[in-house]
Amino acid sequence: MTHNVRIFLGSLASLIVVSLTSLLAQAPAGPPLVYGQAFLRSWVPAEYPKAALKDRLSGLVTVRFIVDEKGNVATSRVIEASDPSFVDAAQSAVKKWAFSPAVDANKNVACSMDASIAFMPDEPNGKRTPGTSLPTQDQMPVLSPITEAALSSSANVDYPDSLFDRKLSGRAHYLCNVLSDGSVSNPRITAATHVDFVQPALKALEELKYTPRMQGDIPMEAEVEGILRFDLTPGSSEGALAANKIFAPDGGPPSGQADPVILADPVFPYELLIKGKGGTATVLFTVDKDGLPTNVRMREASDPQLGDALVAAVEMSLFSSPMRNGRTAALDLMRQYDFPVYDQKSDDGPDPVARLLKVDRAGKIGNGVALDAKLVPRYRVSPMYPTALKKNGRPSGQAVIEFVIDRDGRARLPRIVSASDEQFGWAAATAVSQWVFDMPRRNGQPVDVRVKIPFQFKVPTG
Repeated sequence: MTHNVRIFLGSLASLIVVSLTSLLAQAPAGPPLVYGQAFLRSWVPAEYPKAALKDRLSGLVTVRFIVDEKGNVATSRVIEASDPSFVDAAQSAVKKWAFSPAVDANKNVACSMDASIAFMPDEPNGKRTPGTSLPTQDQMPVLSPITEAALSSSANVDYPDSLFDRKLSGRAHYLCNVLSDGSVSNPRITAATHVDFVQPALKALEELKYTPRMQGDIPMEAEVEGILRFDLTPGSSEGALAANKIFAPDGGPPSGQADPVILADPVFPYELLIKGKGGTATVLFTVDKDGLPTNVRMREASDPQLGDALVAAVEMSLFSSPMRNGRTAALDLMRQYDFPVYDQKSDDGPDPVARLLKVDRAGKIGNGVALDAKLVPRYRVSPMYPTALKKNGRPSGQAVIEFVIDRDGRARLPRIVSASDEQFGWAAATAVSQWVFDMPRRNGQPVDVRVKIPFQFKVPTG
């Protein structure tokens, strides 16, 4: 399902008024790694325990220790010993060793190392590499192995009320940084079944706890990925197509089964929305054997803009491989969509769109200047190149989209400012309508902000 879940943006350019690019926070640097290990510079052999030497006992002790930024052994512990009588001697020797410290990005850093110390009665002063004052290669300290971060606690994942009647099975793929204490930072969603799953997923990520990535005994920051699932009650996902007004072209049940994997909803054309005009649209399409919508075309619409918006939404959707009579086969479908009326008499209530329209009509949505912090995106998808334009050989195009990031961080009310072709505009607006950001604030208070962003389209290859 990687065809429409890219999290990067295309080419960005500066824009008149407020450009989203200038308001975006820079991505943090990646987790630190030890690029150059510490090297043993000064070594002394372990002192052979007298009783063990007298009895000609041999032994092997493996010690794990941390070499600090100055090259000194800061801590040590025994992780394996063939005989406890050799433990104290091994640890005592390790504490006397000196190193050239590990280096990361031209900076000295601590690292964890392991060394096996052999006690052999025939060589009680330790076995050295000929011509040096260092141990043989089999006893030379090496970097301790890395243990990757692992999830240690789960989180409560709340299924969004807005999708319950639509019977959509939910998944949100995430990336986040796990800090040295196991807590999660910089969470972001890379793919989601529907945008309404994104904010509940981000909330759940705040509760996750990991055992941190370890380089031996040193905890390290790491980037991890995972999946959060939003489960409906057993059997409640049946009929998801009908619940989302997806039928066979004749309006009846489909001749096969293809479950929604990613379902994008159409953008409500801004000019109609602000005027309080609703309507309906119907599109026809074919789900190919890979679950991709193809040959998407408008059947009818009360306004052509509504049909164009629904076409763009279907092209950004994805289905499971369609099955008919136990075999994979292309499936013809129809999707209908109702665009509600938001007139000036509408009570905003809990509907975030109605609330935004009320403040927008009153001219109370400002730009992103003087926010407390730069905008931090948590979920973005790139627009799909319109299929019809690709077939017609249109080489490239552009669109500029203005939209509102509401006080909860959702991108809403996208408006096509300009586009070299209207279909580029609808593709870009559909993508933007699914973006999610950290809550924008000014003077500590959540605010709605209006921003613009340009998109460049190039014909996809392959």
